[in-house]
Amino acid sequence: MSQNTEIPVVITRRNSRLVPLYLDLKGRYRHILQRIEMNKDPPLIVSPEQTHKIHRKAATYAIFGDLLFILLPLVVISIVDVSVGRSLYALIESPELSFGSAVLFGQTIIKVVSGFAHSKPSGAEQPVFIIAMIIVFGLVPSLVVLALLLSVNPIPHGLQMAQAGIFVQGIIVFFNFGVTGHAQALRHANRQ
Repeated sequence: MSQNTEIPVVITRRNSRLVPLYLDLKGRYRHILQRIEMNKDPPLIVSPEQTHKIHRKAATYAIFGDLLFILLPLVVISIVDVSVGRSLYALIESPELSFGSAVLFGQTIIKVVSGFAHSKPSGAEQPVFIIAMIIVFGLVPSLVVLALLLSVNPIPHGLQMAQAGIFVQGIIVFFNFGVTGHAQALRHANRQ
C-alpha cells in the first residue's frame, strides 16, 4: 500500500462517542477496545471524504478555541480601557495588538509544523515555503511594528492602521493555516 492510499475507516459508537477504527495492512482493526463487542450499534463505513470533513470540523473548533484564548487578554484590556473612560480605539494605539499578532503568527507556525510532522510529506519544500511566508509576511512585520510602537512617541496614525491590518491578517492566516495543519495532524495521528 503506498503512503498516499486512503485507508478505509470504520466509525462505531462507544459511550455516545464516535470512535474511528482503521484497518491495518492485514485487514485487522487497530485501536479496538476490548469491550467493543458489547456495543449493539452496527459500525458505519465512512468514506475518506467524510473522514476529512470530520477532522476538518474538529480542527475548526480547536482553532476557534485557541483563537478565543489568544483574544482574551485583548478583550480584558478593552474592558479596562472602557471602564476608565478611554475609547475602544485606545487598543489600536497600544502595542498589545502587535503583540497579539506575533502570538497569532507564532501559533500558526506551530500548527503548520505539527500538521506536516504528523503527515511526514516526501519533500520538505511545501512546509518550508509556507513557514517562510508566515515569518516574512507576518511575524517579522508584526514584531517591527511592535518595536516601532514601543519606541516612537507620538504614534503615527499610519502605524496604528498597519498594526490593526497586521492583526486582522494574523487572524485570517491563523484560521486558514491553523485549521489545515490541525486537521492534517488529526488525520495522520489516528493512522499511527
